[in-house]
Amino acid sequence: MSIMRPEWFRLQRPDAAAQVWTRARERFTRKVVGPHFEQLCRWWTANHSAGETLGGRPARVASGVINDPRGKATHELDAVGVDPDGRILCLGEAKLATVMNAGHLDRLRRARRLLESAGHDVARTRLLCFSAAGFGPDLRAAASEGEAVLVDLDRIYTGS
Repeated sequence: MSIMRPEWFRLQRPDAAAQVWTRARERFTRKVVGPHFEQLCRWWTANHSAGETLGGRPARVASGVINDPRGKATHELDAVGVDPDGRILCLGEAKLATVMNAGHLDRLRRARRLLESAGHDVARTRLLCFSAAGFGPDLRAAASEGEAVLVDLDRIYTGS
């Protein structure tokens, strides 16, 4: 509804569909496809990621928000995996149409530090970067050093 309602009157004009789609595409991607991709990433984390990838099997995977009082901000996390004992296995960020870079990893590191300062055991928490658009060289280098796990569409759909 929120995608098409603003465009309904335009659709009544003959041959307006292409123009309407051009106007609605960004909103559709942001409000429908993006959240669906985030859900897909949580589903993969919960059901198809290898135990070695996360350092264990998650009992629960959800999205979450971490308060950052010093930075006067909140950090949204697209995938948070927790094991049966409540230990945080992973924190994940999902980007549908953005090539992820080291800045995204820095955000996840900050979230992990905030959780640690709140008393959570995050010594083995893995940082997951999900992207349908790819990963920049700086993030690939960090991943090769074991600082992040990169998850692209191929990995999601092959289940590894």
